Amino acid sequence: MRPPASDYVTLAEVLELTRPFEEFEAAAQAMARRLEAEGIQELVMLQLHARPGSTEVGVVLIFSDRRRVMQHIQMISGWDEFQQFARTIKLAHMRVYGKLSPEAEAWVRQFNSSNAITQFDTHVAGFVR
Repeated sequence: MRPPASDYVTLAEVLELTRPFEEFEAAAQAMARRLEAEGIQELVMLQLHARPGSTEVGVVLIFSDRRRVMQHIQMISGWDEFQQFARTIKLAHMRVYGKLSPEAEAWVRQFNSSNAITQFDTHVAGFVR
């Protein structure tokens, strides 16, 4: 049985590359493999997308239980794969669809000095198939 749509949280991020694309790509693939194998089950989707020649990449993460986002953050923070990935990017902007805990929001904001985070935290309507 799936959680109700109101429990989901989606993070849509625009990241600015700080290292060559090939280094980012290798780090992103390693991190994604480990997340798929060992990450929390409530992280139901991770997608990373790029445009040829651009210094920006897009990332979408969907969690089926917003209460587990901080557990995800705490777990990956110690991973070498995440550290390598984090060295290749800088958060340019994030949109949060759903409500983050204050701890998760504070953790995210540490990566962006301008605090370019837009939140849509009140669930109005929706469904999950």
